[in-house]
Amino acid sequence: MKTKPIGIRFDQGEYDLISDYARREGETFSEVVRKGAICYVSPDHFKGYRSLAQLASSAKVDDMELLFGQFLDDFVHAHDKRSLIEEEPEWKGDPGRWRYDFAAAAHKLSHDNDVAVPRWVLKDEYVAETPYYAFGTTNPEFQAYLRETTPREYQWHNLFLGENVLSRA
Repeated sequence: MKTKPIGIRFDQGEYDLISDYARREGETFSEVVRKGAICYVSPDHFKGYRSLAQLASSAKVDDMELLFGQFLDDFVHAHDKRSLIEEEPEWKGDPGRWRYDFAAAAHKLSHDNDVAVPRWVLKDEYVAETPYYAFGTTNPEFQAYLRETTPREYQWHNLFLGENVLSRA
């Protein structure tokens, strides 16, 4: 990475604290100062929050339920919520229903958090061809209940999962 040389002055106490920390972490003084500055201007950068796109490209579909739950927990605490949903996921393999779940979740989280809905969410490929009902139910009464209680953003993606679809309780 090409950088511009910039001089920052630290008093001796600050310099010693940063130097000691850098030695303990096996990093250079400059790396520690750079990371510190990035954390200040972009608080989520080093917290390890993974976006939907990162989950799709790096995780096995078998692990997705746990990882998606972790994503929802991280989303609540993230300062830059938009960055976690804005990029369109590219899947390693066949995502199955997760393709629709990711789009519906991004759609709902956008509305709930006053964030612009990402364009990718509204593509036809993110609308299930046939309705999907929670637990694969074929019970007409339960299907009717799910149609009535599922958030509209999930309905738009042809998913009927009930009112608590994003609940972590």
